[in-house]
Formats: sequence, C-alpha cells, structure tokens
Amino acid sequence: MKKLISNLKSTQSSKFLVAFFVIASAMFAVTACEKGPAEKAGESIDQGVENTKDAYNEGVEEVQDEMDDHS
Repeated sequence: MKKLISNLKSTQSSKFLVAFFVIASAMFAVTACEKGPAEKAGESIDQGVENTKDAYNEGVEEVQDEMDDHS
C-alpha cells in the first residue's frame, strides 16, 4: 500500500512538472514573438548607423565629383 501511495505521489509530481514546463514553454514562445524595448532600441541604433554611413558615402562621392570636375 505504501508503494502504491508513493508511486501515485511521484506520478502526480511528474504530471505537475510536465504541465509546468509545457505552460512555461508556451508563455516563452508567445512573448518571444513580440519586440521588446531593447530590440526596438537596437533596431533604432542600427537604422541610425546606416543613415550616417549613407550620408558619409554621399559626401565622399560629392567631394570626388567636385575634384574630378576641377581636374
């Protein structure tokens, strides 16, 4: 009888742990789909760097064109 009760308790514990991990995984999957503030900030920084690089390259091209025109 004691073995049956101990097996029943361990089975319930196992079911609880499995349910917990399934729910935790589902919650993680749902929250991972949304962009958080850190990811939005990172994308904003990336966009700023790209814009700066593009502006620099355009400036370099303009200077090269002016130098070619005066050569």
